[in-house]
Amino acid sequence: MAGNFYIEMDLKGLNAGVEKLTRLTRAKNLEAINRIADMLLNLSQKEVPFNVGTLQNSGHVEQAKDLNEPEAIVGYGGMAAPYAARLHEHPEYVFQNGRKGKYLEDPLKNNLNIFQSIYKEIVGGIFK
Repeated sequence: MAGNFYIEMDLKGLNAGVEKLTRLTRAKNLEAINRIADMLLNLSQKEVPFNVGTLQNSGHVEQAKDLNEPEAIVGYGGMAAPYAARLHEHPEYVFQNGRKGKYLEDPLKNNLNIFQSIYKEIVGGIFK
């Protein structure tokens, strides 16, 4: 004779823990993205073409704020906007004192291992 067998589980605690972990992970992700964006601006400042400082001084970071869609923006613009992109996209131009085109792209590509380490340190720290 077969009988019915039922198991009832209260998963409120588990669900609360998962929600807490999700919030913490998103917050740490945002922190990591913003730290990396700040570092990228700092690194690019050493490569951006420099004459009187207009372009270099226009460098900025728009910090990521949305936990669900974190995106930081690193760029140059303001009064320098008309020539910021042109100088960036022409690495063949010859600039003073080792400055160069691709002043955002190259620091990003050349420091990916450092950015990954920062990300792992901040986000991975949750699980230690």
